[in-house]
Amino acid sequence: MTAPLVIIGGGPAGMATAIEAAKAGLACTLLDEAPRLGGQVYRQPPREFRLTEQQMHNRDYRRGAALRAEFAAVGDRIELRSETAVVGLEGGHEIVWTSREASGTLRAEHLVIATGAYERPVPFPGWTVPGVMTAGGAQSLVKTLHVQPGRRALVAGTGPLLLVAANQLHQAGVEIVAVLEAGRPTWSPRVLPKVWGEWQLLHDAWTYWRGLRRARIPVHFNHTVFEAHGRDEVEAVSYGPIDPVTWQPQRERVQRAEVDLLVVGFGLVPNTALAELAGCRHEYMHEVGGWIPVRTPHMETTVPGVFAVGDGAGVAGALVAIQEGRIAGISAAERAGVLSAAEANRRRAPALERLRSLARVRGLLDEMSRLRLGLSELAAPSTLACRCEEVSLSEVDNAIQQGAQDLQAVKLLTRLGMGPCQGRNCGPSMAMHLANKLGRGPADTGRINPRPPLKPVTLGAMAQLNVSATADADLAALAHGGPR
Repeated sequence: MTAPLVIIGGGPAGMATAIEAAKAGLACTLLDEAPRLGGQVYRQPPREFRLTEQQMHNRDYRRGAALRAEFAAVGDRIELRSETAVVGLEGGHEIVWTSREASGTLRAEHLVIATGAYERPVPFPGWTVPGVMTAGGAQSLVKTLHVQPGRRALVAGTGPLLLVAANQLHQAGVEIVAVLEAGRPTWSPRVLPKVWGEWQLLHDAWTYWRGLRRARIPVHFNHTVFEAHGRDEVEAVSYGPIDPVTWQPQRERVQRAEVDLLVVGFGLVPNTALAELAGCRHEYMHEVGGWIPVRTPHMETTVPGVFAVGDGAGVAGALVAIQEGRIAGISAAERAGVLSAAEANRRRAPALERLRSLARVRGLLDEMSRLRLGLSELAAPSTLACRCEEVSLSEVDNAIQQGAQDLQAVKLLTRLGMGPCQGRNCGPSMAMHLANKLGRGPADTGRINPRPPLKPVTLGAMAQLNVSATADADLAALAHGGPR
């Protein structure tokens, strides 16, 4: 089966892409793993859940509802396949998918990859203890399932997500001991020109900051978590200051807090696995999360007809993702011959202008929260570096002593990154560790290459696959249950 346009991902970027493509008259198919549209930012609770008045007036909910309404207005022109995971991609156009009920392949004449990002873990002693969770995980429990994940919590990491998570936890009834921001504040009169006109974002930031002040929740800059204590659950957390330039921990000034929940958020990493399988060329840009696909201003990658948008192409938030999605939908319609070049340029212009404005804000956030290599010194030799394969940091260091100079070499010597997550959890943190150890930049340590299937697939799903003659050996092996 061939589709004129396939969009992978139903978050803000994917929805915006589908909206603009449908408006232009280009038929499209949207594949999303979740049962309902919205992604992480605009995540919806199950249909069985009733929203509170407070939730309905939440800014993210209102923005998500507006985007869903826009999607619904053109929904008859969009084939939506929910609860469908893409586990392989050949040549940028041959998609291998699986769902609860079926599996198969789908060929896309044009493809938009909008797979979002995942949270960047930073290993430290005790980071695997139950009760330690990421900011996104805590948000999901609160927003989606209406669950209070703990009674007394410490929130640590860097970036604006910390303020959001702390406010949401407080509203859910969790006592917040403190928020530890690794960066330093950059708000001053000199930054006003960078955010001028983006009053919506300024209002959001002020609201979250005011929420913490009203709740008398202290925010400590240039501080981070040192260790989580406990065996079967978190009982306490050690924390303290870090060097404001290098972010190296200053352990002589350690403090301790009795808590049963530690929420950590050290930023996001673009999910580039599908773009890599598609053969798109990538470049390293630390300020937007690391490795990202190279794109034109119209969001097209180096593979003709393949577009990449949203946080999966550079972490910049939902507002940027929506504008990138709109540009990609219009550009795909132009490439398919549905829109003329003149009409496409006219439709893209507002989104391109908005992106230029939002880019100034992105630069400001980077000044404060860009990760420094000193954070890699939080881990002890016995700390797990790879949770899937239970590889310790000392094993990684032994591999470096044996001559490993990049992540692929460490993988071969230790099995790091060979588990179900394929290095998504350990790869970014170990790249930072290698860079710190070897005196290199993170871009020089390489990446762990993705392999299909990107996610665990049942034997029943593999048996149903009907891989075309054009699929490569990896996809054929996946389809027939053979070795890769």
